[in-house]
Amino acid sequence: MFSIIRRQGTLSIKKRKKIRKRIFFIIVLLFTFFLLFAGRFLVVDEAPKAADVIVVLSGGEGRLEKAYELYQSGYARKMIVSNGLADNLWESTIRLLPRKSVILERKADSTYESAVYVKKIMKKHKYHSALIVSSDYHMRRVKYNFSRVYKDSDTKLIYVASNTTYDPKAWWLSKHNVGITISEYIKIIGNTFGIYGNDAKRKLYQYIEVFFYE
Repeated sequence: MFSIIRRQGTLSIKKRKKIRKRIFFIIVLLFTFFLLFAGRFLVVDEAPKAADVIVVLSGGEGRLEKAYELYQSGYARKMIVSNGLADNLWESTIRLLPRKSVILERKADSTYESAVYVKKIMKKHKYHSALIVSSDYHMRRVKYNFSRVYKDSDTKLIYVASNTTYDPKAWWLSKHNVGITISEYIKIIGNTFGIYGNDAKRKLYQYIEVFFYE
């Protein structure tokens, strides 16, 4: 009888070890998957097509330049600059484009609000298609928020990324890119629960600064 109990105890220990090994393997696999695909998932870059308007979300590397490139290539003859007062982009845009070609959106202080206010402008001007331009690492969140706002609309949106120094294939090799990646995922989660705006951004940047730059 005691030998049977010992054998059962030995079997249960072996089972526990197997379960621990499987859990460890799953954790390693998930971690590896996250490293390989987390950065790539953030980047959305679709082929541009002719549209009624170019919408550029201000405040990031290469965004206005990309929008101007699309304008010069003839994809659209109008441009909406969302949160255009940021970084003196309004003055920069005026120097590049005819004033009548540019519409300034002044109210947005988050990606979600950009989608809301841009939709109102597009409705007012009867625009039915747009090229949405932002930084490559920002585009997943842009698409997520714009898709929510435009879900009941037949407006055609094409998401075109501006190139930055962000490396989606090896983002974990740079503290700067690690900060961007974690920042974007936290913001996506926050947006899902209705958290937007400058206060949320300031808190997030404080978190990143403490954990990644000190």
